[in-house]
This record gives sequence, C-alpha cells and structure tokens, in this order.
Amino acid sequence: MKVVKELDEFEDSSNIHLRRRMVILQRTDRYFSFAQEYYYRSEYEGKVVAEGWANLHLEGIFESLSPAEVEARSAMRRLSRIS
Repeated sequence: MKVVKELDEFEDSSNIHLRRRMVILQRTDRYFSFAQEYYYRSEYEGKVVAEGWANLHLEGIFESLSPAEVEARSAMRRLSRIS
C-alpha cells in the first residue's frame, strides 16, 4: 500500500498519542482506503531513538481517491468533536 494523500493533523485528547491525521492509501488491488495515523516519539536518555507516523486499521474500499477523501474528512470531523 502507498500513501497518496495526507490530510490535516488534529488532536485527540482522549488518546495517549494526541497528534493524529488521516491518510488516503492506494491498495495493491488499485482501490483506495483511508486510515487514521498517530504520531509517536520515543526517547532514551534525552535522545530521540524513533519517531514517525503509525497506521491504525484501514477503513473502507473506494474505487477512486475522491470518495475516500470525503469519508476520511468526515471521520476526522467526528473524532475531533469527540475529544
């Protein structure tokens, strides 16, 4: 799978990893899905040893990018209202 679009970040104060975003992915079968990602950062003795974005589970199967993005933005709005 390949990330084809990154949407805006938002905060989810109900989770340990506050920084979140939605991404649109193109699957190996050429369809599209979206996933929520969270930002992580691991430090050891004051030095960063790992950081980046980790995917949560994929949602939906769409024939094109546009409907996947609409659904991802809708899910993002719901999540940002909850927190």
